[in-house]
Amino acid sequence: MRTAVREVLHLFGMLRACGGLFAASTVVTMLSQLTLVSVSITSVWLTTTLMADPDAGLSLLTGVLFGGVAFHALSLLLEVWWSHEVAYRILHIFRVRIYAAIRRIAPLGLQGRRTGDVASAAMGDAETLEWFYAHTASTAICAVISPALMIGVLCWLVGPIGLVMALACVLLVACPLLLMGVQTRQGIRLRKSLSDLRVTVLDFVHGQRELRSLGMVERQESAILSGTESIQRIKIGQSLRQSVEKACGGILTAIATLVLIVVLTGGVIEGRIAPDILPVAIVLAGMSTAPVISLTGMLARVGEIGACAGRIRGILEVEDPIPAAPEPGLRSRPGERGALNLESVSFAYGDEKVLEDITLAVEPGRSISLVGPSGAGKTTIANLVMRFLDPGEGEVRFNGENLRAVAPDEHRERLALVPQDCHIFAGTVGSNLSLARPEASDAQLWEALERAGLAEMVRRLGGLEARIGDRGANLSGGERQRLGIARAFLRDPELLILDEPLANLDPFLEAEISANMARLRSDRTTVVIAHRLTSIRMAERIIVLNDGRIEASGNHDELLGNPFYRNLLGTQIGDET
Repeated sequence: MRTAVREVLHLFGMLRACGGLFAASTVVTMLSQLTLVSVSITSVWLTTTLMADPDAGLSLLTGVLFGGVAFHALSLLLEVWWSHEVAYRILHIFRVRIYAAIRRIAPLGLQGRRTGDVASAAMGDAETLEWFYAHTASTAICAVISPALMIGVLCWLVGPIGLVMALACVLLVACPLLLMGVQTRQGIRLRKSLSDLRVTVLDFVHGQRELRSLGMVERQESAILSGTESIQRIKIGQSLRQSVEKACGGILTAIATLVLIVVLTGGVIEGRIAPDILPVAIVLAGMSTAPVISLTGMLARVGEIGACAGRIRGILEVEDPIPAAPEPGLRSRPGERGALNLESVSFAYGDEKVLEDITLAVEPGRSISLVGPSGAGKTTIANLVMRFLDPGEGEVRFNGENLRAVAPDEHRERLALVPQDCHIFAGTVGSNLSLARPEASDAQLWEALERAGLAEMVRRLGGLEARIGDRGANLSGGERQRLGIARAFLRDPELLILDEPLANLDPFLEAEISANMARLRSDRTTVVIAHRLTSIRMAERIIVLNDGRIEASGNHDELLGNPFYRNLLGTQIGDET
């Protein structure tokens, strides 16, 4: 309960970003409520006056009535407009911050998080907060001020008995607060279930080939159905709780209003209260609880809103895996221009040491292959070189600069990565290529496609504007890989990192792409993460890793005498022989 309330209070702090507009929105919300009361009171006064004296001149009251209606309509229009303007501005801020946080902490800061969870926070949870800012924040303030003004006027008209409506307002708020613990648990379960269902549906859509080949479609459909039923049960539970809250609130309001009517009617009968005051007092009494009833609708969703805010904050407050600002005072080495150096580098994930005292140098324009069993530290070295990680001990240098002395994004502008499984974005061939160099001309795009052996296929698809499905669904694995290679050609990097770039290519293309990759590596410092012999032999020097240490180094022919290296490659050496 306390956590949900704390998260909601934190949301109010975001209103500082558009404080003036929020203040204006709150004022017109209050005016909308008060003008509605004034219109109701004027109507009652007009009716009672006509009943008492049909010939009375009521032009002034009629003018006030129509003026109040017009003013109420205007204030209602401004209330809806400005409150949603506030909501969408803050929603924009939230989403920008979420995407900035993802950019800041990715990729390692997102490890252990499911894609559906992150997507739910960026879209679904943020959208729920729009409801809070558009329909709740100003309403909560007005739920205090407007009833206080109405009850104050009521007490002025009929005396202290009017305070019974203040008690009704307090009890209305108390009902959802008493069940806050229940609704907080329901809200957390609902957001988690929605996120789980999103993940399951994404898996179902993207894994159709595997699901059908394994005969698991019905099981996955059952998982989706189970997730949907779980959400329905939670929402039914929420509806039951809200029904109890509303019923209790309605009963309390009715009792308070009835007590007031009985007392006021007795006062009219005894002559202590003027008869024409009674209808006005009843209108004030009934409408004094309306803003509070609107507030209870928000309080009924505090648990869910708090859960959304908590999930978003869980992304925003993740610590940077590495500092974003360059570290001052680190010595540069001009003699290493164009070279990549790791000097006495050690690294651990928590208590698990994965690299220990690694020292290696890649001369300018030269290449190395990192070879080793799974968990040997190959990917960790690549992440250090790309500065997704910083070493626990030692230093990583490129161009003679300690990477800690260079802003991460600035360093990554100098490199290109061709991963084992290139991610293809929904869009066109041209838009996917342009990610590597947004200012590139069409001629440069076609040149990159030619060098990657992909130009003929792109022409068959319809050219650079040919559509590509989500994750490159309409491309083969080899075509997706070659598109990633074309990006690297287009980027023209100083430092090239290849993570088994030939993994998804058939044997007929390997030789052709290998020749193209040789041209790409020419005059570029290159690190190859390799498992296949074809990829291993791309580099001029091979670094064999074992359990976070360098086991051996040399070229392929030199290492053939090393039992660990021979055992690592296994049948690939036999096939070569």
